[in-house]
Parts: sequence; C-alpha cells; structure tokens
Amino acid sequence: MNKNVYLMMILSLLSGPALAQQNDTSADENQQKNKAETEEEQQGDSSSENREDTILVRSTPTSQSMGTQILNAEQIKKMPTGNGSVTELLKNNPNVQFANTASTSTAPGELAPENVSFHGEKFYNNNFMIDGLSNNNNINPGANKGVLDGDPDGYSPIDLPAGGTQSFWINSELIESLEVFDSNISAKYGDFTGGVVDARLMDPKLAQASGKVSYRTSRDSWTRYHVDSNISDEFYSGTNLYYQPKFKKQFYSATFNQPLSDKAGFIFAYNRQQSDIPYYHDYLGIWDDQERISETYLLKGTYLADNGDIVRMTGMYSPHESKYYKKNIKNGAFTNTGGGYRFNMEWEHNANWGKMTSLAGYQFDQNKIEHESNEYISWVYDTPSLGFTSPSLDWQTTSRTSQIGGYGSFATEKNTTTFKQDYELNPAFLLGMTHQLDFGWQADFANAQYRRFQDAYSASVASNATYVNPNVVCLPGDSMCIPGEQFAGTRTLFPARSVQVSYSRYAAYLQDSMNYGRLEVTPGVRVTYDDFLENLDVAPRFAASYDVFGDRSTRLFGGANRYYAANMLSYKLRQGIGTSTVQRRTSSTAPWTSNPERTGTNYTVSDLKTPYSDEMTLGLSQRVMNTVWTAKWVNRQGKDQFGRETIANNGASYRVMNNAGRTEGNSLSLEVEPISPHRFSFAEVNWKFGAFISKNKANSIAYYDDSDSDEVRVIVDNKLMYKGDMDAMDFNTPWNAFLNVDTYFPAIRLNWGQRVGYTSGYKGYSTGSLMTVCPGGSPACNADPSFSGSVTEYVSTQYDDFISYDWRFSYSQPVYKTQTLDITLDVLNVLDNVVETNKKVGAGTSIVTYKPGRQFWLGVAYTW
Repeated sequence: MNKNVYLMMILSLLSGPALAQQNDTSADENQQKNKAETEEEQQGDSSSENREDTILVRSTPTSQSMGTQILNAEQIKKMPTGNGSVTELLKNNPNVQFANTASTSTAPGELAPENVSFHGEKFYNNNFMIDGLSNNNNINPGANKGVLDGDPDGYSPIDLPAGGTQSFWINSELIESLEVFDSNISAKYGDFTGGVVDARLMDPKLAQASGKVSYRTSRDSWTRYHVDSNISDEFYSGTNLYYQPKFKKQFYSATFNQPLSDKAGFIFAYNRQQSDIPYYHDYLGIWDDQERISETYLLKGTYLADNGDIVRMTGMYSPHESKYYKKNIKNGAFTNTGGGYRFNMEWEHNANWGKMTSLAGYQFDQNKIEHESNEYISWVYDTPSLGFTSPSLDWQTTSRTSQIGGYGSFATEKNTTTFKQDYELNPAFLLGMTHQLDFGWQADFANAQYRRFQDAYSASVASNATYVNPNVVCLPGDSMCIPGEQFAGTRTLFPARSVQVSYSRYAAYLQDSMNYGRLEVTPGVRVTYDDFLENLDVAPRFAASYDVFGDRSTRLFGGANRYYAANMLSYKLRQGIGTSTVQRRTSSTAPWTSNPERTGTNYTVSDLKTPYSDEMTLGLSQRVMNTVWTAKWVNRQGKDQFGRETIANNGASYRVMNNAGRTEGNSLSLEVEPISPHRFSFAEVNWKFGAFISKNKANSIAYYDDSDSDEVRVIVDNKLMYKGDMDAMDFNTPWNAFLNVDTYFPAIRLNWGQRVGYTSGYKGYSTGSLMTVCPGGSPACNADPSFSGSVTEYVSTQYDDFISYDWRFSYSQPVYKTQTLDITLDVLNVLDNVVETNKKVGAGTSIVTYKPGRQFWLGVAYTW
C-alpha cells in the first residue's frame, strides 16, 4: 500500500474531529462527511482494476446516526446549567422528556440528577454508562416514584435503601464527550427500553502539563422563589425537609494533567458539590443543616504503544451523601450514602483487519442508611389525665410526647465484575455490496445484598398509670426506662439480617451495515441470557436509509427494533425486609417476652419475563442551503413491564412482581442545525432548533410498585375507563420546542450561550382519598351498568404553556502565556416566569408547586 493511500486514510479518519474542533460542526454532519468519503471509496473500489491500493473507511450507519446526539467538552462548557448533572445536558435533545415536577421552587437545594424518559418509556429503564460501563442502579431505581415527595429513604426501618437511577452522580466538568442514543440503536447496546447515555470521561493530554481549579456557587439570595400562598408560612419557616427557603451550593473542582512522555500520561481530577440547607424544628426550637454532598475522585492513565494500540486505566471513587432530620426528634438525624468506586482497564488494538476494544472492570456501589441510634423511643412528656409532666425530658416532639433516636444502619450493596469485547472489522466488498461488520460480547457477574447491620428497636410508652408512675424502678443499662417516671412496655425488634442474590448476565451481538449504491441496510441481533430471571432474550435490530438523489441532500431512513431492559432486584432483596418481633413486659424489672415473629408483606419474583420495547421509526433528513433538517417519527410499544399484584394465600399477603405493565409512545421530532457556524466580522454564531410532539400511555402509571393491569377500572374526569386506556401521568408534555444559540465574540473572548424553550401545557392528575364504588358511587358508573367494584377516581388539571429562557456567559482573561482566568455567569429563567408544575388536592384545599424563578450561578476558574 503506497504512501498516498496511507495519507488518504489518515485524512479520512481525522476530517470529522478536525472540523468539529475548528468549526464546531455538528456530530450528524461529521457522520455525513465520513459517509460521503466511504461511498467515494466504494465507488473507487468497484471501478478499480487493481484493488491493492484501495481502502474503505468505516462510518456510523446513516440510519443509526439519526438517533444519535454527540456533545463534546466545548459544547458542554457553553450550555447554561444548574447542578451540571449528566441528565441536565439532555435538555437540547428533543427526544428526551423530563419529569413534570423536575426542578421545583420549594426544593432548590437538591443535587440528585433529574429523571428523564425517552419516547414514553419508564424513567428507570434507561442505560446510563460511564466509559462504556454501566452506571445503572438496578436495585430500586424507581423508589418514591422518582419524585421528592413524602419521607426520604431511611425514614422507616423497613425501607429498601435506594439511590435513584444512576449509581455515580458525576458532574459534567469531568466529561470529555456525551453520546446519547434514542432510536435505531446499535445492537452493541442493551439493558434498556428507553435510551442510552454514555459519558466518556476526560483522557490525559500528552502535549504538555496542564490543569484547572474552579469554584462555582449559587444560593437562596440569588434565587427568586414562587410559592403557593397556602403553604407560604410553612415554607418560609423551613419546617419541611423539602421546603428549602434557604440553601447554599458550593462546587469545587481541581484537575491536574501530567504527561510522562509523548506516549504516556495521567490525569487526576477532584470534584465536590455541596449544598447546605437549614432545617427548623419548631418544637425543639433549633436549626439543623441538612447536607447534600457529591464527590468524585478520578485517576486515569493512558499509554500509546508503538504499534498504535491504546491502553487506558481508570480508577474512580464517587460517593454522594444526603443528611436528613426527623422532625422534632432528638438525635433523629440519618444519612443516606450512595455511590461507590470502580476500576477498569481498556485496551484498544488496531490491526490490519480492523479494531478490537477489550474492557475489564470492577464496580462496588451501595446505598447505606445510618441513623444516630439503633433505638427509637417515644416518651410521655405530658399527660393531663395523670397530672404528669416529665421533669427529666427537656425537649418536645409534640405537645404530649418526647421522641428520640432512630433505626440503626442498613444498606443495599452490589459488586459487579464486567468483561467485554467489541470488534469492528474493516469494510469489505462482497457480492456487489460493501459490508461493515461489528460484533462483540459482554459478561457481567454481580452479587447484591440487603443488610441490617445490627438489631434495631422501636418503642413507645403508653400514657397510663401502669407505665407512668413515680414508683418505676429501672434495671442497670435499661435505656427504655426513666427511674421514678416511666418505662416502655412494648417495643418492636427489627433483627439484624441479610438477603443476598447473585446473578450472571451474558450478551453477544452481531451487526452488518451493507451498502449497495444509494441504499444502506443494517440488520443486527443482540442475544442476552440472565440467570436471575433465567430468560434467553433475542433482540433483533434493523435500520435502513436511502440517499434519494445520490448527493446526500435528501435521505430517507427508518427501522424496526426490539430492546430488552435490565433485571431489577428490589423485590428479591425485599424478601423478609419487614420481619419484626413485638416484645412486651408487665413491669420495668420484668423480662421482655416475644410474640411470634411477623414477616410483614412477602415479595416474590418467580416466572418473570424480561420487559422489552418494540420500536418503529421513519424519518427524513434534508439539506437546505447551509442547514440540515431532520424529521423523525418513533413509535414505542413497551410490553411485559414490571408491575405488581397483591395476593393472599393461607392467610399471608404476597406482593408478586408481574409483567402486567404496558406503555405506548408516539413521538414526532424535528431538528434543524447549520452545517457550520455563521461567521461575522465581530462574532461567530452557532445554533440548533428542535421540536417534539408526543402522545404517551402507561397503564402502570409511573412505577413498578403500582398495581397495574389493563383490566383495572378507573374514573378519569367523570369517565369510566380501563386503566390501560389512560394517558401517562408524568413525562407527558404534548409538545415542546427550543432554540439554542451560541455567540462567540473573539475580540473580547466572551461566549454568550442562550436557550429559549416553549413547553405546551400538560395534564396533571390528582386523586381523592376514598375509593368510588360502582354502581351508584358516581354518575360515571352508568357507562357500564354491568360493572361492580371499587375504582380510583382521577381529576385532571390542565397546566399552562410556558417559556423558559436561560443564559450562560463565559469570559476568558489571559494571564500569563497559556494561563487564563475564566469566569462564568449562568442566569436560569431569565424572564422570572411563574410556572406551575404540580397540584395536590386535599380536603377543601389545593397546593400548587412551581418551578424556580430567576436564579444566578457564578463560577471562576484558573486554567494553565
């Protein structure tokens, strides 16, 4: 092969990244350019008599690239953000929907990543990855239905600790590139029915030593609150865990990049996000600081071998912690700690037949609840019937009681070892077509467990003369007795225990992208076996595109695909989680006697199928002058989704996880972006427009713990219907549109990033506390006189359309040689619009929740 051919290959491979760096060209257009080069090589191959000097360049299949979004580090830096989570970067993807209640004005101090849905699928059925390895938390990802409502995990002794959908809460400052796949997804990816989000962490740069230290902050005085007048007094008093009138967020980061030679180097990065949220105990009369902390320690090394191979080794420790307080309970603080650590090694081998990428990794993640004490006691503070007021208790929880303590420590933990290989063969010409073959395999070996580390007790003192009297005598070491006052006669024991589950998951895939003239067809298949559910799942993938005029100006594309979700361990680890024993004693010196052990609700997961989603796509990509317009229709049919039913057997109650859940999503999206930025004498402007229309249904509402069956009846707005005919109750915005504009002023080194979005009003639903009995309970029952039974009644609320407008200003001031001082200012909700997100209807009252008003974030960084 001569030197010109080598040069052509290098230029072909580097043209996409080079243009992306110089012109900020979109990922889609880079793929178009690579595709064009491939086709030109194919044409040369078919016409050449001497094929020794002809090469074929790999490219992403056009039909798959239309379902892919790629963000590089420079684009991420320009985006207006708050916490800077991975999911926050998806706001410029029209195929992603955020929860209706995401980002509320009542709880601006939280750090947890937002939940998102792709094409109407469950928010906990996405595949989040870091450097190609799973970042999913499959123990209990749908805990609390994914919303900040009610008591946090750990408030009850029988909670199953959960950390949301993502194990590690990494910050966008650590991300080199973000790949998002929403449709026509390659057979390379599995364990999802929604979408795939792969965050690639920064690599060492071998040219020179460099680094960065930064600080970023926001607080309540920089935030405009919009609060319902019905809760205004309670909100500003700070007496609810999720009423946060005061907060202070401080983000710190430091990055050190050190080359060891022109072939090797390493990078160390530390990122800390901290939020302090004052919380007031009105009976105790004291303030405590709730804390939310998320940290990441990253050490990554790279070695470039002489033969072109690349070896990467990564170690990461990424814990996050949320500290809560039980209201007016002394020593009632508890901490929910999540995250963990991982180690992985990647070997990228380039050969004359193609490329092989091998990856081995180990990950430990946990969600641990730690209370200040393993005993919770409710003492009698005052009882008028006995004329008693405690002389020794110096605090009150209520007007009659003084409560203290908690429920000890309990946790869920998971260890996962992963091996995987991906092969990308060089394009080959066979039977009149160009074939681009990809195949690979993956094996995951995991062990998960629920542990209660020590016995925990919950006790209370009955307010009668048997337990409250001046003759009480306490035995030494009895923590549930106050001499001359009172003693607990009843307590509940939650014994130390452990539930374990081990499973292995194997996957293999094959994909062949075939080109024949203007037609490109990409069939594929992914086969997965999971010994936990004991299911062998075959997921066919098919995508195709057609270049109508042969000049890449008009392309039709479509596909038919099946995606299988990952397993879920919540029901397995909950088995026996409510096991407890009630113990009693008749006097303060009498021994405790135990009642028969109670097992609580039993959970079972037998004979489950793997949830899956069938997808149909159809679209058109059209080049218009200096822009590319892409319209796409996606239909998703989610089947065999996890849900539950309750059954009784021999007097025992069982919650059985089943496959009764169903979802259906229809979406139409439009994206428009320029092929290259618009350059003027004073500025460079890049932009992107997106719009999305969707219609989603979900019989299981939002969560696998909901009772979900198509045959269950409900009443919605005075209409009797089957539950399976209901519209989705969340992630159900009918349509939205956004325009993202980046303007760079080179003379003053200032970038102005703007995002304006328009969101149509969606429907929210509220329910009454009582069931409606048919017939006779409601006029809606008359629609089917033959139906008899109890139904839940839903009343819808139509929310208004709203406009969101966000800014980010980025200014860079040179200091010395390559050193710069960088300042960022984010202004979220610039117009300070009042936006309703949720309404709760109670007995004669309703409470409306709003999005935050105008909020400022200020950041400063020193880079060298």
